[in-house]
This record gives sequence, structure tokens and C-alpha cells, in this order.
Amino acid sequence: MARYEILISKRACRFLNERVDRETKGKILDEVADLENFPFLSRPHDMAKLKGKKNYYRFRVGQLRIIFRIDKPSKKIYVEKIDYRKSVYK
Repeated sequence: MARYEILISKRACRFLNERVDRETKGKILDEVADLENFPFLSRPHDMAKLKGKKNYYRFRVGQLRIIFRIDKPSKKIYVEKIDYRKSVYK
């Protein structure tokens, strides 16, 4: 049973559908799917808390960064941005 519900923003979906190939998209979706088990993830991830923002984290898949927010009381994870490192933090 999944512990957290994952919600992906329109911006992140658009990036996945328009700017990455099928193989990379599969890798990203596998990584995001494992977030359902937060904080007891089944695989190691390159994940870090973002400074200056409460409950925001990022993890890395190659050159791509996934920015997400965790809402612990409602047990939801909001994937807000997916983009390359040079432009995701802007």
C-alpha cells in the first residue's frame, strides 16, 4: 500500500512529454514512483532538501532535476518542476 499520493504539475508533465526521450522519461517516472514510500525509499536516490524552502526537496536523474514538495499531514507529494540543472532553479 502506498504511503503517499504523488501529484505531478502540468509544467512537469509538459516537460516530460515534449523535451525528453522515451528512455529518460521511463527513468524519471520510475524514480518518482518510488517517492510513494517516502521516507522509506526502496532504492538509493541522490536527494537533498532545498535550502530556504520548507518541505521542498530535489533529486537528480543524470543532468535533470526533479523539484518536489512534501505535504506530510495530507500524505501528498507534489512534483512541481522537472528540468535541466541550469534552468530548474530559476
